[in-house]
Amino acid sequence: MQRKFLFIAIFLIVNSGVFAQYNWQTLSQSPQNGQKQDDVFFLTPNLGWSVNGSGRIYKTTNGGQNWSKILDKPGTYFRCIGFQDSLHGFAGNIGMDYFPNVTDATPLYRTNDGGQNWEPVTTINGPAPKGLCAIQVVSPQVIVAGGRVGGPAFLVRSTVGGATWSSQSIDSQIAMLTDLYFTSPDTGFVFGGTDPNVQLSKAVILRTVDGGQNWNTVYQSTRPFELIWKAHFPTATTAYATLLSYAPNTLERFVAKSTDGGLSWTDIPLVNNGSKAFGVGFINENTGWVGCDNSIYETTNGGQSWTPKNVGQYVNKIRVLSGLAYGIGVRIYKMTPAASADTEPNSQIGRLQAWPNPVHDSVNFTYNLERSGNVAIQLIDNQGKTLINKVLSNQNAGEHTERLASGVLPNGSYILRISAEGQLPEQTTLMIQNKP
Repeated sequence: MQRKFLFIAIFLIVNSGVFAQYNWQTLSQSPQNGQKQDDVFFLTPNLGWSVNGSGRIYKTTNGGQNWSKILDKPGTYFRCIGFQDSLHGFAGNIGMDYFPNVTDATPLYRTNDGGQNWEPVTTINGPAPKGLCAIQVVSPQVIVAGGRVGGPAFLVRSTVGGATWSSQSIDSQIAMLTDLYFTSPDTGFVFGGTDPNVQLSKAVILRTVDGGQNWNTVYQSTRPFELIWKAHFPTATTAYATLLSYAPNTLERFVAKSTDGGLSWTDIPLVNNGSKAFGVGFINENTGWVGCDNSIYETTNGGQSWTPKNVGQYVNKIRVLSGLAYGIGVRIYKMTPAASADTEPNSQIGRLQAWPNPVHDSVNFTYNLERSGNVAIQLIDNQGKTLINKVLSNQNAGEHTERLASGVLPNGSYILRISAEGQLPEQTTLMIQNKP
């Protein structure tokens, strides 16, 4: 069933402007393996995991300040990772015959204890995928994974929370699959290239509305030496995808952008210096980042212009969650909103309480402001996508009560987050349970 958002119109305000500047920093204690690392996933602003091609998985419980190695499996090239909750997660291996020294042919692993132990997923029906490059937890029951760079292209899917999986080849329509994104259990996109040989490849995006049984091409570039690397949908209508180019005779580099929910895409200029574009993440429809081999580039105007942030080499993946962003490259990098110039975040929004919880149709909540200012109220899904960004201007100090109409959303956990100028944000977890 296609996801529907039945919210009062005033809640559908984006690009709030509560925070005008964003700071990126290198997490000094983050893992590294001497080269580009592959994926980072945060379930909450504090709880996250990372994977790399050296067969290692790491975990943090304090927002990336410290990391512990929870798996070291030489010969495995972990390419992607995703979690349903704090205990249950999946990690994808790129497989053999692409990168050197990879001897592990198992495409998918799972954990039931937060990552302390991992076991191969053996219940995959259909042709075995060669390897995986992307995982998405669409809902508590629906999980999709796909790969791989260099081909062949497979979509792997579970509709029972990962208990069993089905696999299908889509190699006849997309020769290499590097990323995917599903807006609902049935409607989604895969990204990659038209040929396993990058010299012959053109970037391509396919769309399905029946869970992957049928696909339509919604974008194909005109330039060889090119493929889509990563994509991000900051809103239901706006999306960005990086065009990774190996073209030897031009320095122009581009990003693909959609403003109609992925039905059509256009190229927008990125840089003119021959950079290789990897990860992409946006905090709203206009403000976001692309990770390149030399730096992270920032736009605040929907891609009309880009500014280097002078941090982050080879940022392969950018994850956005609760007003924060995390990028993984040579190291792991974290973006935090900067406080306004005239005040410091020396107090925290107090007494955030929400009821009823679980939520059926609507939720009420109260919070307390230490001082007056603009307030942003966000509802965020478990993939870090901001579904609501309601802005309240010039709110007085003291207690406030608000109400959100939840409409029809997939059952699962969501984060309700309250931010205000000069005050540390407060958040709580909501459980959506639709009435039968």
